Amino acid sequence: MFNNLFLGELKKSFGKVFHLVFGLFFILVFALLTFSIHEMNEQLNLLDIPPEEDGETFTEEQVDLFILITETQIEVLEKQKKETGFSWYQSNYDQIYLAKASLKYYNYIKDNEMYGIPIDYYAGMDLSGIFMSGGKVTADGYIVQMLAIISSILMIYGIVIASGSFSKEYREGTIKILFLRPITRTKLLISKALSVLTLSSIAYLIGFILSVILGYSLFPTEYKDIIFSFGGGAFNLIRSDFQIFIAFFVYYIEMMSMIFIGFFMGTLLRNRIWGIVIPMLLSGIGQFIIYTGLARFFITDALNFSQYVGLHPVVTAGSNIFLSLGIYLFYMGGMAILTYFSVTKRDLA
Repeated sequence: MFNNLFLGELKKSFGKVFHLVFGLFFILVFALLTFSIHEMNEQLNLLDIPPEEDGETFTEEQVDLFILITETQIEVLEKQKKETGFSWYQSNYDQIYLAKASLKYYNYIKDNEMYGIPIDYYAGMDLSGIFMSGGKVTADGYIVQMLAIISSILMIYGIVIASGSFSKEYREGTIKILFLRPITRTKLLISKALSVLTLSSIAYLIGFILSVILGYSLFPTEYKDIIFSFGGGAFNLIRSDFQIFIAFFVYYIEMMSMIFIGFFMGTLLRNRIWGIVIPMLLSGIGQFIIYTGLARFFITDALNFSQYVGLHPVVTAGSNIFLSLGIYLFYMGGMAILTYFSVTKRDLA
């Protein structure tokens, strides 16, 4: 019975006209970006620009000096934080966090005696960075940047579907007919949530497969060892294409989180428009709330896990991976619980 319910929800979510228009738009954006990045690479090939250096090289004396300088910098920054008080958090990045990450980076080099060898540290780069870096785009770099674009586009796609999953039933009155069937409200809620998850995941996977095929077909493949940082520490020397693995899961989690916010809001308010508007508003508010000093407690910052895994160069002032995870679970769990009680306990009228 549940399988039939789930398949029925999938069918209802799959609007032919909407998916056709969105599919054409997605293909157009995908093709234009790929063509632009590929043409940029071709122009760089014609210019015969010498390859970039493999990375920094350190001596033991340099590492010891950098450790001393960074420790001093942290002490100064900690003092400034105490003096400035709450205004310290009214910044779009945490200087102390970055300084402590740098200290761990130099200690990692020292502990592993990585002297006299080229070292690359992966700090991440957004799409604009690709066009302004002056360097050639490799296959793995292309795939990572396309995943960022794919997740952003599919986030809108998923929110549109998710926000109308329940609100459409309430608006058209078909929710009463559904509850006349021998199914529980809980099963109906789960089936609708799973249908949203399934459609968005399939679309994301298709985009990922396309980016991998085009990435390794059109762009050079250059592997090298890079130091990746997790949560401002936990440094590891990993091959450069590992960033594809990180990007795939981080962007997927961020995308699905925003989609389910649309699902929760559309269901709670029984209104598709608000289910679409609220996630967009949250994204916009997140850009300005930084200057209030409270950004680390806001949902859009909490679900931005890319800032902790080398896909983002800065971390919001006062934040860390454990705080973000706690805030994320608080918001998402709270909305899920409210949605559950709204569907299972609330009157239909």
